[in-house]
Amino acid sequence: MLLTLLLGGLGLAAAAGPDRCPRGRCAVKGSFDVLVAFGDSYTDNGRLGHYIRNQGKAPPPGQLHTESTTTASGGLTWPQFVARDADATLLDYAVSGATCSNKIVERNAAFIGRSFPSVLEDEIPSFIADTAFPSLSPRTAENTVYALWIGTNDLGAGAFLTDSQAPGTTITDFVGCIWTVFDTIYNSGGRRFVLLNEAPLELSPLYATLANGGTLDSQFWANKTQYNITEYSYKIKQYTSNVNTILEYGVPFQTVLKSRWPGATFDLFDVHSLLRDIIKTPQSFLDAPYNATGYFRHCQATNNSNCVDMTKIGPKSGFLWYDELHPSEKTDSVIAKNFVDVVAGSSKYGTRYQGGK
Repeated sequence: MLLTLLLGGLGLAAAAGPDRCPRGRCAVKGSFDVLVAFGDSYTDNGRLGHYIRNQGKAPPPGQLHTESTTTASGGLTWPQFVARDADATLLDYAVSGATCSNKIVERNAAFIGRSFPSVLEDEIPSFIADTAFPSLSPRTAENTVYALWIGTNDLGAGAFLTDSQAPGTTITDFVGCIWTVFDTIYNSGGRRFVLLNEAPLELSPLYATLANGGTLDSQFWANKTQYNITEYSYKIKQYTSNVNTILEYGVPFQTVLKSRWPGATFDLFDVHSLLRDIIKTPQSFLDAPYNATGYFRHCQATNNSNCVDMTKIGPKSGFLWYDELHPSEKTDSVIAKNFVDVVAGSSKYGTRYQGGK
């Protein structure tokens, strides 16, 4: 009860403006020169392609993968838009299919002869190895922002949703992995963090109920019809909501009360609410005729083949979802714009916490 009261007190200052600096939450003005991103297909700008072309191996230290302009969004991903909008260098370590840790959720990727590379066991070590090569970017504590968006593969089909996690592990372990990721970034010199919370997966076509436009068997969940679709839609909503609540209270607890990352600035980006707002008022974000429940690219249920784009319904830029699971390029551009605002301390979707000295 005491912890709840303490964290609730911090939450009262969520709307702090530039002339106010509530306890534990201050604005950091100015832009950034480097964005370092970690995550899964929501963030990957082509790194999985390197693993595919190189027998499951990461790029050698000091060498970046070839950037792609055709990603899981059908175009650019949000960090690519951020780099362009902010005129920043992008170091993107995200890998499609990744989970936070393969020790919690491990997913097989037969096409690269191994498990999908995870954030903690693959992306972070690659980043640390690259810090020995300062020529990659002018990275300093002040000019570099570190962003993490992870959870879609940890919580969904083939993971917690279908009871496929490692025996004895829980969603609390998943959140603990997120804190460990930022521990390592902090120890490498990082001081400006952004954590994107969980998307409303129950509203994606992959996990939505049939009444809300949900799919049957899919390339991302081949045996979905063997499950109670409505029950599992509610279940994924429960999981994402639980994680987001833990993050809402956990970020101020770890940053301010526990002073886990002294001197660091930690922004929590409520992308969950942003996506729900796009669904609620698509005309404010998408191009007409806007479509916030359907998806643009339809592929054969069990594999990524025989794909058809819904151009007869409208342009790709009118869709929130590119396919059953992934936000579209247009949505990613919206996420990017709000990300830049979050880092600037001027977004209603951002909440900032300052670590103690």
